[in-house]
Amino acid sequence: MQVSAASTLRLASRRHFSSTAVARAEQTAAPPVVTYKRPIGGFRGGILGFLLGATAAGSAGYFYLLEEYQTASNLLLTSVEDLQASTNKVRDYAKKIESVEAELKALRTKAATVEQLGELRSEVKKVYDALNIEHLELKSHVWGLEMDLQKVQDQAKSV
Repeated sequence: MQVSAASTLRLASRRHFSSTAVARAEQTAAPPVVTYKRPIGGFRGGILGFLLGATAAGSAGYFYLLEEYQTASNLLLTSVEDLQASTNKVRDYAKKIESVEAELKALRTKAATVEQLGELRSEVKKVYDALNIEHLELKSHVWGLEMDLQKVQDQAKSV
């Protein structure tokens, strides 16, 4: 008896399913699932390796450049601070020089020149000489008065 596939389907569609403990045990024990791992081909492995290597090299380079940038930035900041300090010193020195120049200018206007000192010296000599001459004249005048007084006393004694 040859059973065709169509007749088996008809029988199965009319058949009522009932489950027994044995049948349920057979249904629950599923066959193990076999996972098939495809081997990675040379082309895909090469691309994956290249990408991983490029990423690792890029990230290492990035961190190296970041560190170098930080170092250069810190050096530049230190240099700018030193430049600022030296600029402040130069500004202070310039202010001191300006104040000294102002004082020097004021002293030049107040100070006497060599010519003025020479003129003043000659005037002082003239005044000293004039005072000396007056002093001598007064001495001679006083001496003349003393002589006249002496004569008057001598005449008063003789009379």
